[in-house]
Amino acid sequence: MMRLRPSLPFHRRETVSWPDHWSFHRLIASIALVLCVCTPALGFAPDDDLTARAAVLMDAATGKVIYQKEPDLHLPPASTTKVITAIVTLESGRKLSERLTVSKEATRVPATKLYLRPGQTITIDDLLYAALLSSANDASVVLAEGISGSIDSFSELMTRKAKEIGAINSNFTNPHGLTAPEHYSTAKDLALIFRYAMNNATFREIVQTKISSVTSTTVVRKKNVLRRISVRNHNRLLWNFEGAIGGKTGYTAAAQKCFVGAVQRNGTTLIVAILGSRDQWGDTRRLLEYGFENFQALKAGLPIMPRSMNERVHVSAENFPSLTLAPREASAASDLTESYVLQVGSFQESGRAEALSKQFTDRGFRTFIEKIPTDKNQFSYRVRVGPYAQRARAQEAAQELIKSGYQAVILALPAPESTGNSG
Repeated sequence: MMRLRPSLPFHRRETVSWPDHWSFHRLIASIALVLCVCTPALGFAPDDDLTARAAVLMDAATGKVIYQKEPDLHLPPASTTKVITAIVTLESGRKLSERLTVSKEATRVPATKLYLRPGQTITIDDLLYAALLSSANDASVVLAEGISGSIDSFSELMTRKAKEIGAINSNFTNPHGLTAPEHYSTAKDLALIFRYAMNNATFREIVQTKISSVTSTTVVRKKNVLRRISVRNHNRLLWNFEGAIGGKTGYTAAAQKCFVGAVQRNGTTLIVAILGSRDQWGDTRRLLEYGFENFQALKAGLPIMPRSMNERVHVSAENFPSLTLAPREASAASDLTESYVLQVGSFQESGRAEALSKQFTDRGFRTFIEKIPTDKNQFSYRVRVGPYAQRARAQEAAQELIKSGYQAVILALPAPESTGNSG
């Protein structure tokens, strides 16, 4: 969508553990097949698959966090800082048409920037577009100095405003996000800040804009010389991700890749925040798709099992001794020679796995927890429901769970002989 400002006709703004009485060797030989009974989708487990050091998915309507990974870890936020810079500016009471003067200090800040020159003037409106679309650091400094008189004073306002919003684990020392001591935020705080910012109509319009231009003015021999600068939104989601309605990117060597933004689909708006990512857009896209696909279950606090058409169970001498059974499962395990189990949850914390297992046992299901070493010298805890001697019964149970908001994967474990016991 194109937007033309009446004052500038050519100013374009396009918006846009298994039973230990089983024979270990027999178990190894029996694991042969994995079947998925849900609709095809790429397997994705955020706890394991995200490259980001911290991430949050938030329901924009309620502010409830529906997924989190290290949500309160203090990390450098890079240019996602500019969201709070924009909020403080927009709530300063200054008119967007007011022109601010570029200082020498502003021109000395490292790129990314507009390469403004000392003495030039530029409107607050254009400075906001430059800061939020092309992440211009010099524009951010001009805003800070023009609104509050100095970077230090403006940074105090940023931190104070963040805490008012509820972002209590953040501290800002500059308006642009370049790495500095004591300049940090968290994934949860960034999501809260962005949720707040999206309530401001001007902010919302700016971050939805794909391409625009800004104009600086220099007085030469008593004449105003205009310099028009094109700015393009760094948020790739606006071009090729369904429902994207705005966001802010960030990168420094210390912070790595960062992003905070919002996407709306079918009446649901999700806010995503990632910090310290090695795969900015891969992390962002997969986490958002995961959130929309499993929104009702996540909203209800139900654990989600990544869906896969081709998952295999790997049992080895190293992990076999650590596999454990819940009490109800242990009593039924001795008479099984062929079984099918449902995988319904996978966690990095044993406590979360135990809590889910208890939910299923309280509902009358047999459950057990499988403890699997990961390649990070840590463990994942997989919650299983079953076993069932008959595949049809396992499929029925899986469908029952899917209707309740879970995604169940049937793990088929055929053995040379079958007792015919039913689950």
